[in-house]
Amino acid sequence: MHSRFWLRLGRLGLVLLLSYLLFAYTCLITIIIRGELTILDASKVISVLSNQLEPCVLQSQVRNVFGDPVPFAVIVVGNRLVQADNTGVFAMDNLAPGRHTIEIFAGDYGKYLREVQLEAGINSPPIKYETGLWPQVFLVDFHIFYKESDEILGIVGFANGTTEPLFIQRATLLNPQGEVVTDILHDRDGFAYYANFSSKIEIVDKPQKALKWAGKVVQSGELAPLKGSFRPGPYSLEVHYAFSQGHELGQYRVLAITDHLDLDNDWNPHLP
Repeated sequence: MHSRFWLRLGRLGLVLLLSYLLFAYTCLITIIIRGELTILDASKVISVLSNQLEPCVLQSQVRNVFGDPVPFAVIVVGNRLVQADNTGVFAMDNLAPGRHTIEIFAGDYGKYLREVQLEAGINSPPIKYETGLWPQVFLVDFHIFYKESDEILGIVGFANGTTEPLFIQRATLLNPQGEVVTDILHDRDGFAYYANFSSKIEIVDKPQKALKWAGKVVQSGELAPLKGSFRPGPYSLEVHYAFSQGHELGQYRVLAITDHLDLDNDWNPHLP
């Protein structure tokens, strides 16, 4: 009888001891976990996770292959559409992270398609030069500067946006009064100057002397300093060009582009 009592009492004590040990272990684990959360700073962990869900912002400036701004271009991403301002700047927010295709439509430029990877936050992929807009047909880049009243210089570039070669026969600089200042190809050995840039630019002599400009080729050059009396105002560059048939017949189209004479104190048109 007494032995059964002590046996039951022993079993009860063992159960209580095991319960106490389990309770103590649970308390210890809880204390350790709370300590770890304090060290890690749970608020920061939550913040990091939240940033991964932050939407994307796409912002950039639309420029062409010469790096010049393209105003009022229309930019399409998925089912979203925005228009750039008069300097080519645009922004599109609340885009999902991941791969997106940018489509750009602008005037005489060819349709632009480019895939980009957008991350959370602000994304500013460059859209200029090799990633810039190509012309549908032909594009001339023309900027003219002065440092002193008796000397000017500039930048002149050509871009063939087609896959066919075209022929540039003349590039005439006109002052604000419409008078010829110089032909940068015939008067200043511009034929050899541009042909030396690339094997895809050749000089042909028949039936008229011209630069044979291969398809999908862009190249800029410098208008070397010219001395003379130059008045401020709009200066124009008239470029005579044609494709093969027009060149053979001597029938050239004329593309005119105008730029105002700008002050360039550092005498280097490539620097701001």
